[in-house]
Amino acid sequence: MKYLYFLVLTLSLSSVSLAQNDSLSQLNNLYQSLLNDYVSPDTKNGLPANMVDYAEIRKDERLNELMLLLQDYPRKNLDTPKKEIAFYLNAYNILSITKVADNWPVKRLKALGNFFKPVWTHPAGKVCGEKMTLRILERDILRKLGEPRIHFALNCASMSCPNLRLEPYEADKLEQQLVDQTITFMAQKGKGILVQKEGQLKLSKIFEWFAEDFELQGGVTKFIQPYLPSSDKPWEIVGYLNYDWDVTGHLTSVEERTIKRRRNSTIFRH
Repeated sequence: MKYLYFLVLTLSLSSVSLAQNDSLSQLNNLYQSLLNDYVSPDTKNGLPANMVDYAEIRKDERLNELMLLLQDYPRKNLDTPKKEIAFYLNAYNILSITKVADNWPVKRLKALGNFFKPVWTHPAGKVCGEKMTLRILERDILRKLGEPRIHFALNCASMSCPNLRLEPYEADKLEQQLVDQTITFMAQKGKGILVQKEGQLKLSKIFEWFAEDFELQGGVTKFIQPYLPSSDKPWEIVGYLNYDWDVTGHLTSVEERTIKRRRNSTIFRH
């Protein structure tokens, strides 16, 4: 009898686990299909980035399907820190893409807000049944998980951001993905580090804005050491790079004229 009870319990737990995996796989597979079709490496303003074809992705019904999957995903399934980090990184990047696509054409995501109500505080959709903003995702959820490398995986659709990854983040791949994102960002000229002269460098403003997140790793200076070129002089941070907020997508001349003509209005997803 005990064996039968154990067998039933095991089968029940296995069914729950399979259902969770199927739901997450469906979400990630759909996201991957959109990345495959609409995102590719390119340059703009002298900076490299994985660029999004916002004009076309905004017409694709799969984007709405993806937003619904994010909305309906059960938060209780995020039962480990790695699952949380991977899921919410994807959610942030998807919501950023959608915010730009909904308001396309737009020169900068940041331009959809203002000093009193920045775009990061605008409604961006629902995640796990809750109304969400980009600020809540970054500040109140992801930063509290104690992993500073999230800052090299979050993409706010801006040229100075770390690359939008060409695959979804997944819990079982997360360590390798974060290592790769960090190495790539730090090596990109004009984005992570810019050597001024021997012993002097400028960093991305990400290190200025979120310096406290690197304290558990010994601070920014210690964190960046593995990514610095060899030097006979000790490295000194002499400033921070200008942040290019231009959107990670190319605008046609017609789209640029449209931006100039229209009033500054933004679409909200509720």
